[in-house]
Amino acid sequence: MKRLSIYCACLLAAPLALQAQSVEPKLAGRTVTVENIKVENTNQTMVVDLDLNMDSLKLPSNMRLVFTPIITNNTEERQMPQIVVNGRKQDISYRRGGHKDFPANVVAVRRKNNTDQTLHYSAVLPYEDWMKNSNVIVAEDLCGCGDIKDQNTVELKRLRTPFMPYMRPAAEAQKVRHEEGRAFIDFPVDKITLYPEYRNNPRELEKIVNTINLVKNDKNTTITNIEIHGYASPESPYEHNAYLAQNRAKTLKDYVRKLVHIEDRLFTVSSTPEDWEGLREYVVEGNLDNSDAILKLIDDKTLDPDAKEWKIKSTYPTDYRFMLDSWYPALRHSDYVVSYSVRPFSVDEAKQVLKTKPQQLSLEEMYMVAQTYEPGSREFNEVMETAVRMYPDDPTANINAACTRMESGDLDGAKRYLSKAGNSPQALHAKGVMAMLEGNTGQARQLLNQAKQAGAQGVDKNLQILDM
Repeated sequence: MKRLSIYCACLLAAPLALQAQSVEPKLAGRTVTVENIKVENTNQTMVVDLDLNMDSLKLPSNMRLVFTPIITNNTEERQMPQIVVNGRKQDISYRRGGHKDFPANVVAVRRKNNTDQTLHYSAVLPYEDWMKNSNVIVAEDLCGCGDIKDQNTVELKRLRTPFMPYMRPAAEAQKVRHEEGRAFIDFPVDKITLYPEYRNNPRELEKIVNTINLVKNDKNTTITNIEIHGYASPESPYEHNAYLAQNRAKTLKDYVRKLVHIEDRLFTVSSTPEDWEGLREYVVEGNLDNSDAILKLIDDKTLDPDAKEWKIKSTYPTDYRFMLDSWYPALRHSDYVVSYSVRPFSVDEAKQVLKTKPQQLSLEEMYMVAQTYEPGSREFNEVMETAVRMYPDDPTANINAACTRMESGDLDGAKRYLSKAGNSPQALHAKGVMAMLEGNTGQARQLLNQAKQAGAQGVDKNLQILDM
């Protein structure tokens, strides 16, 4: 067994091998099996790797087989080092001088009949752009004639690099963003006066102030609104809780506004008298003895809040006491949302923002950053992955992320993104490319034709590749 490698300069990219090959190719009248075929890019070179299983080959002593691996697209072709399999007498002749009839890089082996014998073959070729849509074949010389053009050929692998349908996202007219949180401000029972040092108030107030100042002090942002929404728990009469929730929210707003020095017009105050939704979540996740019955009462639209609360309290006093002590305090909270606009960025600025606050970039700005890198490069892929992380439900972001995964050969990863890409013409195009790479030619053609009819661009390129 002999291993052969040829090292030459090459381009950056390497083609993708379609997964249509399901039956292992056979040579020499189906007596030699080609196994473990791999075509991949390593250190910017195209590597062709395979095993020739000769277990079933019975080669007469005076016979010689010559196999010539070739990469071709029917216009261009590059021959790889030949494989010579000699019978016993031919092997003696080869070693005595017959090897001079072959190039120096030939791989030669003597076939030992009636034994298990596998030859590992590896050739490293310079990658050329036309190879991205080509075939790896083997020309068989079963008589040692040497004329490759007249030899039978066997296809080993189809190499196809589909056109990846990256999409430019729509421009975002105004970049509006939100920072939000929840604070648990403690007020004395039935009071609306805020005591900053009371219980955990210093920590909770700091959360709100820090969130606002983080946006306020950013030179790239402008605060457009600060909403404070107060909630009360269900005990006590509903009207009293409405008073507490609304006025505690107003008190909190006034106190925070003075700390952050922002105009009153930018604040909005709202309230929910009783946080029944929050209580429902606790009951669902909790382990009360009467959870189902209490949930039924919570969901009963025929009961007003006071009647609902009294019925739970009187019917299930033990559970009610647990809820009152353990869950009701957390239902008295203040939710806050800081809304702000972000100025547009140039490409160079966006590159820097991407490293620190990617949420401030629009999808289009991220896309323009990606265009400064080579498609398929680490930098290009990182931008696309960041985009889909920031906009996980955006179809365009998912299509572009799927394309990067397909281009890198991660089809499973691409499928996860395509599942969120929708059914737009561009999504159908991307799904057609996925079917191409999986070797599902019929499905690929159907999807690509649907995408073309729906107006997707660039589909003809992939239909042409599919027809090769």
